[in-house]
Amino acid sequence: MRKKEKWNKVISLGLVAVLTVTLLGGCGNQAGNAGTGGESEADAAASGEQAQGEDLFDFASVSDVVFPLKEKLNLTVFVKSIATGGGTYQDNYVTDWIEEKTNIHLDFVYDLDGDEAKTKLNLLMTDPDSIPDILWTTGWTKAETQSYGQQGLILPLNDYLEDAPNWNKLNESSPARRADLVLSDGNIYTYGDENECFHCLYDNRMWIYKPWVDSLNGGKMPETLDELYDFLVKVKTQDPNGNGKADEIPVSGYLGGWTTDPTVWFINSFLQCDNPLSNTTIDQGAGMVVNADGKIEYAVMKEEYRDALRFLNKIYEEGLVDSQVFTQDGTQFSATMENEENLVALHPGGTMSPEIGKLYGREDGKWQDWEVLEPVEGPNGVRLAARGRSLYFGSAVGIVSKNCKYPVIALALFDFLASEEGTLVQAYGPEGFSWEWTDEGVSLAGDAPVYENLGFSDDDENPFDWLGNGFEKEYANWHYASDASFRCNTVDFRSELKVTDPDYDVEYILQQAAEKYEKYAPDEKTLVPELVFEGQDAQTISEATVTIVGYVNQAAVQFITGDLDIEKDWDAYLQKLGNMGVDNFISLYQSYYDKYVENNA
Repeated sequence: MRKKEKWNKVISLGLVAVLTVTLLGGCGNQAGNAGTGGESEADAAASGEQAQGEDLFDFASVSDVVFPLKEKLNLTVFVKSIATGGGTYQDNYVTDWIEEKTNIHLDFVYDLDGDEAKTKLNLLMTDPDSIPDILWTTGWTKAETQSYGQQGLILPLNDYLEDAPNWNKLNESSPARRADLVLSDGNIYTYGDENECFHCLYDNRMWIYKPWVDSLNGGKMPETLDELYDFLVKVKTQDPNGNGKADEIPVSGYLGGWTTDPTVWFINSFLQCDNPLSNTTIDQGAGMVVNADGKIEYAVMKEEYRDALRFLNKIYEEGLVDSQVFTQDGTQFSATMENEENLVALHPGGTMSPEIGKLYGREDGKWQDWEVLEPVEGPNGVRLAARGRSLYFGSAVGIVSKNCKYPVIALALFDFLASEEGTLVQAYGPEGFSWEWTDEGVSLAGDAPVYENLGFSDDDENPFDWLGNGFEKEYANWHYASDASFRCNTVDFRSELKVTDPDYDVEYILQQAAEKYEKYAPDEKTLVPELVFEGQDAQTISEATVTIVGYVNQAAVQFITGDLDIEKDWDAYLQKLGNMGVDNFISLYQSYYDKYVENNA
């Protein structure tokens, strides 16, 4: 086994200065306060352990800090998250590991979740002196975070992060990361998250029933929209399941969200568009695209979008699309997919649907009959994969309050945890029991792995003997929840995970599927980022998203089903959007996008 060093060296070599003996104090507490467990600054000076007036916890920059500190430092913490395995974050292996490695005692004075956490946090923010040193995670939106920053209750972190080794390394690996953390006032208030999921970026995938490709198409996968249309007609007319009934459904799906709506996949053979016709949620910026000149276009108003609706109307009218696709829910869709007669030829989704439970259970099943279908080329040569965005703000991870006396050390702690070792300990628990470094086997990316998840568990039926394995105490919790972690889960690092059995590993199978879509991905610069709207603009955008995007989605369904005529009613559709204020809607997006670009120039 070998221990990977490229990130650990950043911590051990990049953090240069060595601390000498100093006081035990809290980040936001005055030295000698109750609960710190150490002597006051005056006591330390009197004992001759510290030069008069010198505060050896007061570092100029993050790169000056080296762990473990020479004396213990207490930081009070608020965390909004569910502790794993019951209990609290205080009673957690990771918390003790952090203290051992850094000599920082984390005092989780508020360890809450749900409405209780939201209520308590709101109360804390109305009483500034009671805010703990660190807000580990809050669940705030970007707008809420910026508001507290502008009130002076939390600190801008821009200057502190300038020489944070791991933070900058993450930004180099993920060029969109820093931009996502800079809010519209130009400040960064959170350390941020890093959990890039490669296959999630391209999870608007289409799956095709391979036995029918073999029997109807000689095994040839459709590569153009015309070839796909011909295949769907064969499914409809040639009884491929052989039951003597015309019960085959060429295309199915449902409007449950981003991955299960079949229209997005088809529209990207005409133009770039990521506007799922969801009947549950509407994404910010849905249907908008940044063109080469930096101007935001609303794709759902373009002629190419109209052409896509024409095609979808054609295949709907010809019975090549499930008539229930716009009305059924996930349960009804699953019932169709699980039918013993094998009714469906094509369906969208992050995974193939039939007997997916057997895939997760690493068993043979119907899921093996399905193969991901690459995007097909449309009539004008367009062949795109709908692409999602990686978001790094997370649940507002890593905030330092105005009360923190030593923000540089707080940021150094965050940066330490965002190392590879820190990431694995937070995610899995103790090295050697829950995970280990390895270069044997195959990784998610198909190369030699770097680390392995050992599948550690600790439950009532199979309790782990902590004391018998050399630990100082029994733990109720052995890792942190994902939304309360500082991580370096870049695409590359996640891809270095060892895969035990590639043929039955969900992550590996989805990784391979996403790789087929990546080559058709639009440039990341064409995606509208998550913007922070302020004041009345935020209200305007919120209301317009409901009314305008809601109408766009309603009209799309009506155009596809024929309730609206794509030839006769298109101009009326555009006129209604104009009457609803679509120009102002786009203009506001453009204004805040321009500010976003300026802040990240």
